[in-house]
Amino acid sequence: TIASIGNIVALFGRHPEQLELVRENPELVPAAFAEVLRYWAPVHIWGRTAVREVEIDGATVPAGAQLGILFGAGNRDPRHYENPDTFDVTRNPVDHLSFGYGPHGCAGQGLAKLEAHAIIDALARRVKVLATADEVRVPSNITRSFELLQVLKVVAA
Repeated sequence: TIASIGNIVALFGRHPEQLELVRENPELVPAAFAEVLRYWAPVHIWGRTAVREVEIDGATVPAGAQLGILFGAGNRDPRHYENPDTFDVTRNPVDHLSFGYGPHGCAGQGLAKLEAHAIIDALARRVKVLATADEVRVPSNITRSFELLQVLKVVAA
């Protein structure tokens, strides 16, 4: 959740027009969080073991093979998302991969959504201008976290 909160602040700092859209249309709060998760998945990779042999896009994966699920790559798949490299809070990508799926879904996603929706709602209602510096990421192959995210300017709404 902490990585997602930082991503919310950084993305709205980079894309003030998207924060303005949420301010004008508060019903976009859930869609905005889904888009944050799609655009910058808080976890890059998660491991799985193939329980049976399966063919994926012409390649055979043998039973017992170790696999890496690349959430961010799936969330930016142009076969599934139009303009996948554009941050768009009106997209509402409820099928993003960032929380996993089914029995392997994130157990804490309900709480993460409550917290994130509250933060996005508060930003949209209370902040007119949010400016951030370029962020410094924690070097990690697993998570997308910040080492440093400077908020340069906040103007109340």
